Amino acid sequence: MGLFDRFKKSNKKEKKVVLDDVEIEEEELRLKEIAINHKDRIERAQAADKITNEYVALDMAKTVKDRAIRLIAVNKLKDKDLLMDAAKNSQFFDVRSFAWERLGENNKSIAEIVINSKKSKHVDAIFNKITDEETLKWIAIEANDKKYKNYAVDKIDNADILYDLVLKSKDNSIKKAAIQKESFTSEEVLKKVAIEDKDEWVKKAAISKINDENTLSVIAQVEENAKVRSLIFDKINNPEILKNILLDSKKADVKTDLISKIDDEKLLSKIAIEDEDKIVRSEAVKKINDEEILLEILNNEEDRFVRQIAVNNLNNPRELIKIALNDEDKFVRKHAMSNDALADEEDFKYLAINSTYEDVALDALEHINKEESFIDILKNAKLSEIRKKTLTNITDLETLIRIVLENKDEEFSLKALGKIKNQKCLIKIYEQNISENISVKAVSKITDQKYLSKVVLNDSSWKVREAAVKKLVSKKVLKEVANNDDDEYVRKMAKKKLNL
Repeated sequence: MGLFDRFKKSNKKEKKVVLDDVEIEEEELRLKEIAINHKDRIERAQAADKITNEYVALDMAKTVKDRAIRLIAVNKLKDKDLLMDAAKNSQFFDVRSFAWERLGENNKSIAEIVINSKKSKHVDAIFNKITDEETLKWIAIEANDKKYKNYAVDKIDNADILYDLVLKSKDNSIKKAAIQKESFTSEEVLKKVAIEDKDEWVKKAAISKINDENTLSVIAQVEENAKVRSLIFDKINNPEILKNILLDSKKADVKTDLISKIDDEKLLSKIAIEDEDKIVRSEAVKKINDEEILLEILNNEEDRFVRQIAVNNLNNPRELIKIALNDEDKFVRKHAMSNDALADEEDFKYLAINSTYEDVALDALEHINKEESFIDILKNAKLSEIRKKTLTNITDLETLIRIVLENKDEEFSLKALGKIKNQKCLIKIYEQNISENISVKAVSKITDQKYLSKVVLNDSSWKVREAAVKKLVSKKVLKEVANNDDDEYVRKMAKKKLNL
């Protein structure tokens, strides 16, 4: 007989007596009717006492709500099989207790009282008389008051009874208490509990008492709860067992739990490259520092999250630059840009100039401090938007003038012109007649009154003349403009300046 055979439920069904299956005399049925339904209590008791048919008595003992009547009924039973039926199947524990007592099963009789009563001094006294551990197991499983369940477990030392209790009890705290008993030592039972039980704390209690690392390995392979698996892995010290679990397991969460406990970079590299699950691969990559392996992953890995982790561990600025310039995923590029190994301003300038991804170039600009770097980017960046972004950080007059004169993008040229304050330069720019808008902007920044008078009297563009009028203070010239300018708007502006 195997260890667990003794705990298997029997397929044999107990036969219950059903009154309808037995032929009963009319008088017995009449007495039963009176015993159950008569209004007078004494009449009911007298009728119950006159009943001689044990089958009628059994039926009453099992079903009648009146305590006095059902106890009279059970006292009528002489046949042991009928008494056993009452003991096992009555709805009422007082009947069951009395029936067990009459069968000579005093422990079971007492147990019925303990199981179905709340803690009290009277019940405590009854409970303290119980020494039979099978009876204590019954109490531990069935008692309504949890205190008696715990008391019962405390009094049980027999290992087999404890095993049976754990396998049959539905109360997790009782199962845990039984497992923690010193005599509960069977690793076979502990393994069964650890694998089959649904409660985390019962599992943990069982696992805490298992020492065989191979057994723990088997449990870990099927365990769904990460906290329980963590406890298991904490108890396994043999690195080879951990490696075997990692390689053999089909469960991604088991593998991810184990990776944190393994330092074998060769094994980790194999997992990072070959495992089917991207989460497993990503966890393995976190622990890899070998540049060649990381680059292999970056060149071949399809999942962007795995590549992001790989790029975090790189220390080669040249490779980080390549990734920032070429990876199709913006987050991988971002991780490359934020890697501490990429720190030199020249590297960021190179990225700002050569990147075709705006996110990379903009990020690179955040790391530029030198004006000459911004000027290089302005001259050479592949992205026009990036070239424009440099203007905020450029004060070099020659560069600003060149932007204006080239006028590749008028809006950009106007912004550059807005940063020029040198009057001689502003006049030279105006005189280049680059465009009307640039002329207007240049004139609006000139303060030389003689030159402004010349502009307002001679320029062919009404917009330029209007800009000049706004800067003029000479009332003589303003009056001339107010009276003689060809354009209505220019005249109005002159009159406004004169407060006319």
